[in-house]
Amino acid sequence: MKYQVTKLEFCWGIEKGELDLWSPLNCISVRADVARLFLDWELALIPTNEILKKLADTIEANIDGHIDQRRSCFEVLPPGEYEYDLVPLRMDPPNLLVIEDGSTSPRKLELASPHHPRLKLDVHPAFAVIHGVYKLYPDIHKSQRYYDPMLRVSMLCCERVPREFYARPDFRTLRRHASGQKDDQRSSESDESEDIPADADYPSKDGAIRIQSWLKAVPKPGLIVEQVSGKSGRSEADSFTDVWPNTSMEDI
Repeated sequence: MKYQVTKLEFCWGIEKGELDLWSPLNCISVRADVARLFLDWELALIPTNEILKKLADTIEANIDGHIDQRRSCFEVLPPGEYEYDLVPLRMDPPNLLVIEDGSTSPRKLELASPHHPRLKLDVHPAFAVIHGVYKLYPDIHKSQRYYDPMLRVSMLCCERVPREFYARPDFRTLRRHASGQKDDQRSSESDESEDIPADADYPSKDGAIRIQSWLKAVPKPGLIVEQVSGKSGRSEADSFTDVWPNTSMEDI
């Protein structure tokens, strides 16, 4: 896990140890049953082709250029609102019903339909792509407009990272020392828990396990109804959770 995160840090143009999987840029808030669909890689958020091209071009320039002249994907694509298609990642997609403002009856949501408006979310495209590309299959997605650009990003993130980058000091360690903090036992352990910042809302790997265990306990409904309003679409009767962090990078 740590090796893959370091590879993304190089490709995305940030410092070693700077990637925060627990960032709000890698978080969406949805109903608990919908969160389960993201957790099981049944749904993905796919950016527009224009954004995918910018992301791929930036990564390619970072790989081909000087190690100290890389551009951060978070500067090329600043944090903010981006448009996404909600895309099914399996042959038999889940049934989603939506109740729109002013309507009393639900209608079926056609996933990734050109007739359906895109979702506008604050999740960063780099994180969304890494989640989505993990379960793209040629048999299902090859004919779709996003398949080739997503595949390009994925292949670029598989490129070899210079040894010089791996040899660099960890950004979090430097920041911790600059603030006068001492390394504790957890931060010195060489396992995937090092990928979780000490100041995260759930400050340990155990916290992440608790979140995923809770999500897995949510029953999988045969039919999901999500209410849509002018803002968040939330109602007090619904149960919502945050889907984070994206930890699907083992096979990149």
